[in-house]
Amino acid sequence: MNYPDRGEREIIANQLGREADNLGGIARYCPRGKPAVLLTLPYSKEKWVFPTTYWLSCPYLVKEVSRLEDEGLIGELTQLLKTDEGFRLKLEKAHKRYARKRFSHLKEEDIEALKGESPAILEVLRESGVGGIREKAGIKCLHTHLADFLVEGENPVGEVVWQRLSWPEDCTICQTEDNHNENHNEYRKG
Repeated sequence: MNYPDRGEREIIANQLGREADNLGGIARYCPRGKPAVLLTLPYSKEKWVFPTTYWLSCPYLVKEVSRLEDEGLIGELTQLLKTDEGFRLKLEKAHKRYARKRFSHLKEEDIEALKGESPAILEVLRESGVGGIREKAGIKCLHTHLADFLVEGENPVGEVVWQRLSWPEDCTICQTEDNHNENHNEYRKG
């Protein structure tokens, strides 16, 4: 896991349209060496709670995943979750792994503080699944599942999404020369 240098932090801010909250590092780079998935820390006193461990930052992938959501892939995968026991068990395993990973990023003093201030929030951080989902009979956000798959390689929802996408052959969205170029802003808008 790499903590981003100043140039990478600028790229990330341009990808997201803002500074990244609770940034813990870059979990995955695209083939062109730009940040694609961010590690976000689950808690800070300044920003409070953030249950999404892996945040998809690549503007191209964000837009393409949004397109898949608009085309009904969440509903399709939710139906698969209801009818395919193997798929459901793999997703259950991914949710548990994700929760363990997120909880491992909490500092001991933060755990103690949350025990006293907000045990319910601590429970959410310990038990919720990919992207902070609590009701695991459904699927909340394909972006978080793809981000998890790109980093961990073990998320059946993210795997299906990735089978329908790939890195673009010639991408200049995050070029460092001018991170505010029209091409980048077009993708950020979705």
